[in-house]
Amino acid sequence: MAFKKARDRQIEGMTQDAEGRWHGDHFFVFLADPQPGLIDKVNGGNGSTWDEEIKRTHDAVEAINKMRPKPKFVCIGGDLIDAFPGESLRDPQVSDLKSAFADLDQTIPIVVVSGNHDVGNVPTMKTMTMYNKDFGEDYYSFWVEGVFYIVVNSQYMFNDSETREQSLNQDSWLREQLEIARLSSCQHVVVFMHIPLFLQEPDEEDSYFAIPGARRMDLLTRYSDAGIKIVFSGHYHRNAGGFWRNERGDKQVEVVVSSAIGAQLGNDVAGLRVVKVTADDITHTYYPLDGVPERLE
Repeated sequence: MAFKKARDRQIEGMTQDAEGRWHGDHFFVFLADPQPGLIDKVNGGNGSTWDEEIKRTHDAVEAINKMRPKPKFVCIGGDLIDAFPGESLRDPQVSDLKSAFADLDQTIPIVVVSGNHDVGNVPTMKTMTMYNKDFGEDYYSFWVEGVFYIVVNSQYMFNDSETREQSLNQDSWLREQLEIARLSSCQHVVVFMHIPLFLQEPDEEDSYFAIPGARRMDLLTRYSDAGIKIVFSGHYHRNAGGFWRNERGDKQVEVVVSSAIGAQLGNDVAGLRVVKVTADDITHTYYPLDGVPERLE
């Protein structure tokens, strides 16, 4: 199984010692919200069937396997499944999702981001234990080809009323990671978080689909001060995003919001995002599942 479970806030074989050097241009794949069961709910059902989401996942796996050069890894940006922790459909959804990804080339690691459906809209110690059992730790960092990646549990940033201690622990850990990013010689620093910092504009009103404004601005400032220029998210089930610039105008953060591989809530179609990493830049393109290129240029 290519799924990588984080332990001790890192992934075996994807540490700075193992992957801390830049070796040249490469790609990775970001896809969000497989969420088996949601299409049935959107169509008026109770979420008890998810054949379409699993088919789309198989299509994505087939497309990724054909890519040349191979992507260095695949990141699933949260809401891996639809059933909340403790619901009866959760275990079969987890099983079917993992089975769908089992055909991915085993040399391509899969890293995951925790979403609100994975840990609960209001996470608790119990729901976090369930998530950790299925998918590993909910926040961690890893390295690939000299690039430093930071994965955070954005649900703590949205509602930590039942997990205040865990939220503070993550924030303390995040400060350490941002200091590593600021002081290390990494080529780039990238953040993955399920809930976007914003959807269109940094000063937009608070909503279910974005981090609350007060925390948003604090995170944007901290991220940019650490040299982070791009953040990838899902959750919105539509493509969105934009740029934030600090008051001096000398730093900016790009927020990339990817639509879902599963249910669509807007006018986009199911797809995945191919991300190209070069020495000087990180660029990305969202492709529908039936239009994913085999040759990555």
